[in-house]
Amino acid sequence: MNTRTAGLTIDAVVILNGTLWARRPHKVNEVAAVRMEDFKQKMVAVSCQINGAGRRYLCVIDSGATYTVISDRVLRAEGTLVELVTANGLIRVYQREVLLTMANGLELKSEALVQPNMTPQDVDILVGQDVLRQFRFVVFDYEKQQVEFYR
Repeated sequence: MNTRTAGLTIDAVVILNGTLWARRPHKVNEVAAVRMEDFKQKMVAVSCQINGAGRRYLCVIDSGATYTVISDRVLRAEGTLVELVTANGLIRVYQREVLLTMANGLELKSEALVQPNMTPQDVDILVGQDVLRQFRFVVFDYEKQQVEFYR
């Protein structure tokens, strides 16, 4: 092991193992799997509750949306009024702190936007990147019909 080649090989292994070990505290194996719901719009939707209320809604997961948006049919449009620029133009929404509870008890905080007259009409809650960023990654497993949230 006193040869230059052996030393380089050992150094490379130490660096690789050090990198992998540094990731361990992130609890790589901590995953919450949530069943996908049937949704006629062919979008990924999961069952969820708002602020611990008993009623369940369909949460459509939109990885392209910056914010979580909730219809005023679900949550009263009150709080701080915010003007938001979207691809469809300027809209006025209300910002409210909410707790989303998905199936299996997965609880997520969001500074959600409550939108009056949200379209499409059959979408109650649009889950955006503000919620998805709470995870290391999110996997859409279409074969198992589930969304996996990894911390």
